[in-house]
Amino acid sequence: MIRILSGDLLMADIIVPLEDNPLLVPFIEEYRLVPGGKMALADAGLQAFMDAIEGHAVHVVPGGSSANMLTTLCRLLRGQVQARFLGVAGQGPYSGLIAGSLAEAGVTLAPQDSSGRAAVSFVIVFPSGQCTIATHPGNARELLTAEMITPEMMQESDIVLAQGSLWHKLDGAFPDRLVQLAKIFGRALWLTLPTQTPLTQEAAAHFKEMLPQADLVFGNEAELLRLFPGTMEAAMAALQQYLAGATGFITLGKEGAVIVTAHTTEHVPPEGIDAGDIVNTLGAGDTSYAGFAAGFLKGLSAPDSAHIAMALAAEKLRINQPRLPDPMKSLCVAVPELAVKLGLLPLMEN
Repeated sequence: MIRILSGDLLMADIIVPLEDNPLLVPFIEEYRLVPGGKMALADAGLQAFMDAIEGHAVHVVPGGSSANMLTTLCRLLRGQVQARFLGVAGQGPYSGLIAGSLAEAGVTLAPQDSSGRAAVSFVIVFPSGQCTIATHPGNARELLTAEMITPEMMQESDIVLAQGSLWHKLDGAFPDRLVQLAKIFGRALWLTLPTQTPLTQEAAAHFKEMLPQADLVFGNEAELLRLFPGTMEAAMAALQQYLAGATGFITLGKEGAVIVTAHTTEHVPPEGIDAGDIVNTLGAGDTSYAGFAAGFLKGLSAPDSAHIAMALAAEKLRINQPRLPDPMKSLCVAVPELAVKLGLLPLMEN
């Protein structure tokens, strides 16, 4: 059994098609919301968005980048991966939805705090299927402290997953301790690139210091270019200088992905999907990371792991939520030859 430790914001994603809600149109300009962008909301902003969507049809689903990735990975390799998640589901209208989704996937949640308020993200979907996200963080910053990450937790873990955005979302002492204890105990470290815009030079420098410790690095093209400004070719070359023995998996949108090591880069084509079939891009990156991680954990080659990632991401694009309901079944149906390599088809057949 492979044991993973992580922590991040837990949230309810309120998915709202822009074309069905004209009251949100002024928010696009006021908050400078762009496709693929993310921004934080204060209490007043949360209420303004809530008022704007009142009476409109919305789709509410559990979300959060780390939770999306881990629930997908745990469902894909059910019975082979355990995850402990430090997050705040809280006590509120969406708390049961958030906590239940973790439990169903086999992810253990801590702490159980009655004073918690989970984050809420308004996912505004453009006609193209691209999204822009405005998030109210709840009170996880106050509740998720470095002290709750104990040596005992690290002893009971094999891998630590740390989102690059944690240093922006939470008190920096929390992710610092995750990474520091992983190093002290010799645990594998998976890092995702920072998502925040803009990325300050100080934040970029701090994140780069941790890259040589990583075993896997995940991100997308925009995140890589924020971390290493310039051309994509130069950014990948810069990333290579930090990777040591790690593998990087960088998604390129409709162009597929690239596998990066200290000495090589290899392009992976996307799975074919017509633009008209794209319903919602939310969570496609998280889904692809889970697919790549599954292949990595099962000892598959990096290209095979990347092809699994691309296949699952394509299936995710076809649905209006951030997580595939059954990633194991999705992979078996979409690309059975990859499911065989991952060892899934005999399980499905039994």
